[in-house]
Amino acid sequence: MDKPLFSIIIPHYDIPDLLMRCLKSIPVSKDIQVIVVDDNSPDADTYLEKYLDLSRPNVEFIRTTKGGGAGYARNVGLEHAKGKWLLFADADDFFVKNTFSIFKEYESSDVDVIYFKTKSVFSDNLKEPSTRGGKQNSLVDGYIYNGEENKLRVEYWSPWGKMIRRDLVVRHNFRFDEVRYSNDHYFSANVGVNAKEIKADCRVVYIVTRRDGSLTSGGPNKPYEIEIRAEVNFRVQKLLRQHHIVLKPMPFRTDMLVMLKYDRALYRKYLKRIGEIYPSTIDGLKDICIGLKIHLKILVYCYTYLVKAFNI
Repeated sequence: MDKPLFSIIIPHYDIPDLLMRCLKSIPVSKDIQVIVVDDNSPDADTYLEKYLDLSRPNVEFIRTTKGGGAGYARNVGLEHAKGKWLLFADADDFFVKNTFSIFKEYESSDVDVIYFKTKSVFSDNLKEPSTRGGKQNSLVDGYIYNGEENKLRVEYWSPWGKMIRRDLVVRHNFRFDEVRYSNDHYFSANVGVNAKEIKADCRVVYIVTRRDGSLTSGGPNKPYEIEIRAEVNFRVQKLLRQHHIVLKPMPFRTDMLVMLKYDRALYRKYLKRIGEIYPSTIDGLKDICIGLKIHLKILVYCYTYLVKAFNI
């Protein structure tokens, strides 16, 4: 196809009915390239026969056999993208009716990233509100009304809900982490800190859904989840330090508190590396303790002292 205006990358695994809902929310247009990357679903060889929307004009259905997760699937999609602007969607989410008329308003914009608001509902009951995606909306408001630009650039971690200039991604060869959790955090932070100019729009363009069994459901109780998320977010903090971006509190404080609660060995590991992202251990502890009640602050400081003093 000729160079389209938008390339939409959708990773998919074994939820074809929801994928069809997502595809139906995207107009059929020569301006829109849709790239569906199937991550080795059990019945993927039957999809083209069963689901006619996968054969729509300008829809590319790519099957992989690696089973590498959403980050891997998104990277495969990036290799096939041709559009001026990159858009991302999860297979169980979808776009609102007027989304692409809103996107078209920015087709000639000179900025590198445009951030939008989203709405969150439960996947099996679209009338029931969910809280997923709420942070992204607060970041958009913080930028529009309070000028909090750096927070929007580096904490809007989801790839959906934004327009990204493809030239920015190509020029820096940005790619998603091919890990099970938080595959999008480092990619999104890299895009944010390297964008020369950004913009935010308070209109809702995307519906984020919550469903049982998804990677984002429940707490940090899945195998290796805390460890993987911590390592990704630690790399994000090192990236921010390289770009001289300081946030108070830094996002990694949440990871440290989770590790202190659920995985003390992992907490000790990152405590010993805390100087890589903070000027000193004390600065790190002060940041971690922002907003904590006094007894929790004492717990953090006492435990840290034991770790440092006795290497426990």
